[in-house]
Amino acid sequence: MVSCPRVLLVAATVLVFTLTPSTRASEGTLVVEELYSRAVAVNTVGVGPTRRVFVYLPPGYADTTRSYPTLYWIPGWETPASQEYIPYLNAAITSGRIPPVMVVHLDVREGLLMLNSSVFGRWAEFLTEELVPYIDGKYRTVAHARGRALMGHSTGGYAALLLPLKYPGVWAAVGLNDASVWAGCSVTLPFDMPTDFSEYGDRRGYVQAWTQIAIAISPNPQSLRLFDTPRTEAGSSEIKTAWDDYCLWNVDAARSFYSPLASLSEIAIVIPTSVVSTNRIYNVLLTRALDEVGIDYTALHMPGTHGGDRPNRFITLAEHILPSPPGTSDAARGPHPDMGRHQAGAIAVTSSHRAMASDACRPRCRCAKVAYSRRATASTRMLTRSRRLPPARTRVVSASGN
Repeated sequence: MVSCPRVLLVAATVLVFTLTPSTRASEGTLVVEELYSRAVAVNTVGVGPTRRVFVYLPPGYADTTRSYPTLYWIPGWETPASQEYIPYLNAAITSGRIPPVMVVHLDVREGLLMLNSSVFGRWAEFLTEELVPYIDGKYRTVAHARGRALMGHSTGGYAALLLPLKYPGVWAAVGLNDASVWAGCSVTLPFDMPTDFSEYGDRRGYVQAWTQIAIAISPNPQSLRLFDTPRTEAGSSEIKTAWDDYCLWNVDAARSFYSPLASLSEIAIVIPTSVVSTNRIYNVLLTRALDEVGIDYTALHMPGTHGGDRPNRFITLAEHILPSPPGTSDAARGPHPDMGRHQAGAIAVTSSHRAMASDACRPRCRCAKVAYSRRATASTRMLTRSRRLPPARTRVVSASGN
């Protein structure tokens, strides 16, 4: 059992407006939560410990007593919680493309990674030990791993893969949109890493992200820059070993994390078809590492830039990692199947996916240019660590998705 830091409940207010992206789509509801986090409060760089989180409730939530799967979304670098996905969620749920699902959208506007650090805050703990129990306690969720999925874009995509490996049993499926899986790999360290932490604010965002990663992996409070790296500390095998587990496209990391990788029901990876200004190369290397150790995944090769067409990619990822709708969007049919996990040796993929598979794909890879067809999953149960709900400072507001 994981103990959770207590956080104070100060106030709660509710204002409800409906979301109306179109006249044809049913309307969801957006709730804005503000939670005080002790895990974040330990930071020493002035990041506010009261965190804003958007919670999307699907059409029909208020009219039923059923429980819903929950999708957690981590946006990219310096991106606040956004309503850009809401019209697409409304339309996808109404049409039956994805099942009714709650979406929890994090806010990382300061430029933050979901890693634990005494300098920038213990973000992994905030997400796994404060936010997830809070959402499960307040809303009608499927409150176990097979009812939760984690997705992210760019640096948020890196965290969306890393966190289920470091904290197995919290999420059962992951989706990555052009994930920054170069992170944690010492061979891609930038040349202009700060020599003194006072230089952090003057560095470009890419170097700031790397600095956060380095402090999380190998902190050194005695160093002026507050971290070590394998490149500068060549004689330290411990530092190299610590970094190796964070380089997720490395085959050795895939082997190290084989058990939590194999426990995931779905790993869906959007890989841009363009090499220019995207993370395509590193995501292809990630798929090769997964192939090498025999982990199933779905590779979705989609056009666009690194940050292009995010809403459509969001829905496409959700379609692949959420349970298939039971043939109708009518909530009266009862609870959806949980997010399952494949039985040993099974590949949950429809014949249409096989028909689109590239000859260049490795045997266990599922590749598609774009994929809108449904897939089946084998539903099995996964036990999770019990958690108690931390009280929270919360301001609940509603907003429009238009």
